Amino acid sequence: MSQVLLVGTAVSRNNSVGTLYRATSGGDWSPVEGMPLNTGVQAITPHPMRDGVVYAATCSGIYKSKDGGQRWNKLHVPDAEGKEFWSLSVHPQKPDTLFAGSSPVGVYCSDDGGETWKFCGEPVGSEERIEGLPWRTASSRVMRIVFDAKNPDLMFGAVEINGFIVSEDSGKSWRDASAELIKLADQPKLKNHIVSKHDFEGMIDGHAVCTTPAAPGSVIYACRTGLFATDDLGKSWRSLNVGNYAPIDYGRDVWVAIDDPNTIYTALSLSSRAEGESVGAIYRSSNLGQSWERADNGVSPQSTVMGMRVHVTDPDKVIDVTRGGQVFWTVDHCRSWQEAQLPANAGDAYCAAIL
Repeated sequence: MSQVLLVGTAVSRNNSVGTLYRATSGGDWSPVEGMPLNTGVQAITPHPMRDGVVYAATCSGIYKSKDGGQRWNKLHVPDAEGKEFWSLSVHPQKPDTLFAGSSPVGVYCSDDGGETWKFCGEPVGSEERIEGLPWRTASSRVMRIVFDAKNPDLMFGAVEINGFIVSEDSGKSWRDASAELIKLADQPKLKNHIVSKHDFEGMIDGHAVCTTPAAPGSVIYACRTGLFATDDLGKSWRSLNVGNYAPIDYGRDVWVAIDDPNTIYTALSLSSRAEGESVGAIYRSSNLGQSWERADNGVSPQSTVMGMRVHVTDPDKVIDVTRGGQVFWTVDHCRSWQEAQLPANAGDAYCAAIL
């Protein structure tokens, strides 16, 4: 049976294409109908309860498909002029309720499947403490929004360049909860900075978060310096020590398995723009991060693994994509993997989904 593969790219060089590509396994890639060719597609979200419905968060707005990603329509988000969208999540108990994360940092929500939207506000609390980092600029964005497995009114987010955010009122308000992440950078091995003078910059370069029914109240957070977990809304953190099991620990993505709440997948790489042999891989833990093993044996990513996704209902299917456009997917629970390459004029790839 053919699989539908979706990959999002961004305009990253002259004459490159930033759009959503679609292919069936073994087929040719083509841009989808209704999506601009000069945007950046940053997140692809298949609806977990509605077959064929898929959302895309892009630098030119939010899009929706009702036919498995073939044709797309742009959704109207009022007061979003100048905003880019980097994430979109579906409420686990309310299938019409959506949350979208933006850049500059903000959260939008919809209660009717995306037909209408309202602004839920900006997370507050970091701008005074993190002097010199771009909390309110286009360089900072909400990369992922997730719900607590037991209490979905409790929500968490990862913010690129500004860390970890929490909402305790179903997304109506958000607060920064990065103070203890910053303290972790007192450890020499976690000191890291690129765009600022702050050694804690790598700790708050948040890329993804996930929750699992196996540990209600806990959150796993992926950032530039690895994978970390909190059981108390960010008051304390522990490292998942992925670097003890993998030669690379730049944490780009993290998802819980559909069939086993104790199993976590993560996309690891050497750095944001690494190229060459053994610079990226998918790792898996079957014990909530106590130990890790490589899950994509037999493949060779040649650039940073920028995104991955488990299928929303089928535990056998996993997909990931590299910045350079290599697409890897499995339909047999990681026992074997297939590979395809995006067209040469595709821009940098950021996200993928398998239907």
